[in-house]
Amino acid sequence: MDQNTEEAICGLQAQLHIQRVMLRALIATHPHPERLLAAWREQLTEAEAAGSATDARRSDYLAEYCRLYAEDWTAELAELAVPMPSVE
Repeated sequence: MDQNTEEAICGLQAQLHIQRVMLRALIATHPHPERLLAAWREQLTEAEAAGSATDARRSDYLAEYCRLYAEDWTAELAELAVPMPSVE
């Protein structure tokens, strides 16, 4: 792998990591995490209806990665936002 490609991949991985850290901080400090989850789902629906960069580029890989990351973030947000019942 050449240096430019490695730097680009590392940059994207760093962005993703920081965004996940930011998401956890946002959830931890949000007064109504269930509303945050609902707003996230609404934004995903609107983004899908409006189209995205994936449509313009006609990249199946990009579309699939966007879908997978959105699913991962939704699951992580749901896990952190929705309180689990305590087992006693």
